[in-house]
Amino acid sequence: AGANTAWAPSPTATVQHSIHYHWVSVASVQQQLSSRQRASLKDILTPALLDRTLSKEEIEREIQNNAQGILGYVVRWIDSGVGCSKVPDISNVGLMEDRATLRISSQHLASWLHHGVCSEEDIEAALKKMAAVVDGQNSKDPLYRPLAPACDGIAFQAARALIYEGTAVPNGYTEFALHKFRRQAKAARQTKL
Repeated sequence: AGANTAWAPSPTATVQHSIHYHWVSVASVQQQLSSRQRASLKDILTPALLDRTLSKEEIEREIQNNAQGILGYVVRWIDSGVGCSKVPDISNVGLMEDRATLRISSQHLASWLHHGVCSEEDIEAALKKMAAVVDGQNSKDPLYRPLAPACDGIAFQAARALIYEGTAVPNGYTEFALHKFRRQAKAARQTKL
């Protein structure tokens, strides 16, 4: 709260951000925030913990949402070398995705798997189902290489690695897997030439 500048990944986002700052008086918002009661240090430092059992449907939806986001980003990075792009989410809303959002989604699933919230079978089913969704979202791109039905291509393998190796990678960084699989994809294309 209180920022008066923003990093924007594209010309469109840059224009939207700059227009926003003309509509909103940042100084006024900062003044409002400064007059409210301060949050306690205990509240700020206490992590939010799940205080109920999630339903099977909630778990499935969350796994699918994260799997779709991972696949949507990874297929662009591995196959096209695009590292920050507008990727439709599970509801076909275009979102800006980058390594930070990829890290969040892959670590979410790695954590749930580690803590027994879901199983490998749950994740595999979601990845395969969402591969078809991502393929549909990219169907108008003539250079796009589909993930489904085989679900064994290099981009799909990268998505799996980000999840299943997520607890073993320092700080959940995605760079190791992304660069490894991008190199494989580029090498595979070179051998086909």
